[in-house]
Amino acid sequence: MRVLALPFGAAAATSRPPRGPASSAASRRGQSARAHRSTTRDAISATRGVAFSAGARASGGRVHRGEGAFTRASSPDDRASTSSGSSSTEELGPSSGSGDARHEADVETTDGLENEVSSRTASFAATTLSPSQAARRMWTRADPYHVHGISGGLFTVLGAGVLGAWAKQDADALAAGSLLSISEGLELWPAASCALLVAGVCALSGVPLGRLRGWRKTELSARTSLFQLVLTWQALRLGAPEGWQNMGALAALADERAVWAFCLAPFAWQTLTSAYILLFTKDDRRSAVLVAGGAWLFGAQVFPVAAVLARSGGLEALHATRPALVATWCHSLVGLVWLLNWSTFGASLRARKVVDDAGYRKWFLLRPSAAWITLFALDVGAFAPFASVGEYLVTRGGAGLID
Repeated sequence: MRVLALPFGAAAATSRPPRGPASSAASRRGQSARAHRSTTRDAISATRGVAFSAGARASGGRVHRGEGAFTRASSPDDRASTSSGSSSTEELGPSSGSGDARHEADVETTDGLENEVSSRTASFAATTLSPSQAARRMWTRADPYHVHGISGGLFTVLGAGVLGAWAKQDADALAAGSLLSISEGLELWPAASCALLVAGVCALSGVPLGRLRGWRKTELSARTSLFQLVLTWQALRLGAPEGWQNMGALAALADERAVWAFCLAPFAWQTLTSAYILLFTKDDRRSAVLVAGGAWLFGAQVFPVAAVLARSGGLEALHATRPALVATWCHSLVGLVWLLNWSTFGASLRARKVVDDAGYRKWFLLRPSAAWITLFALDVGAFAPFASVGEYLVTRGGAGLID
């Protein structure tokens, strides 16, 4: 509220005109009207959860930010100054009535602007979360024993450490001018296998949580879990020690058609989901197109591995003829699982408005994908699974090497 006030000294020095009964009554009526307006404003402010002090604007009141509520506080000195200023305002004009009219018009203009600004700011605060607020919401009681949160954080750190160690190993080999063997490439495979299992726990435990945020979140969690299940199954089959590849759950899919149906299912699901998002929702189009294109780029790795695993004796032939390709594919599949989890985590942050669409594309899609491509290039250089780029293309990414 803007109040025209004189300094205390000037107020004291101002000559007081003689007050008659009429002027005293007008002054009392003005004070009563102002008191009524003040009481009404306080009641409305309390109802809306926003408290405005009468002297906060004139004396530089402080703004306190909370969970979507903004309060403006004033000190005792502010209130005293406001009270003194109100008295001085009454005495400035030749007529109390004209002074009240100017004061009331000023109050309406100021309160309208302040209410509009506060309403917009409160709306923004209600829909935007800070990283700490988003973390508190993700650390929810709905996640039993925080299995989803702990497993997700553990896999992010453990998986990144394994991938970083592999990248350094490749770089050292390239700097020394030597080639790596499959045994060297799979030295960290026990740690990578544990990371994949932790990632599976994270994915599966996130599906029930999606129901709390609508069917689209549930659909995203289920689709991500299916992608991850395919990638994990392929990686564990490739990297399992000799004699384990055809045992137990790893070799449960023995029929060629079953293997292809299993590996193609998430891609078909992703295609339908992307079409729905682009045609029937208001989601960011660029992000939706990047997600759809990135999912099909996964196929450049998933489909060659599926062709080998679907073929009878294909895995044994791959180990015998191109063992270096086994290590390259294992590294690539673990990287894809990490990329998948990281992008899903970014989608959760975007839904909570911690990051915007541009930040999501930059930090959770494009740059992580560039890191995965870099790792694949380092592996190809350090293991030399292909004689040339032409052989890679002719053999359909390596699937035709065992023909």
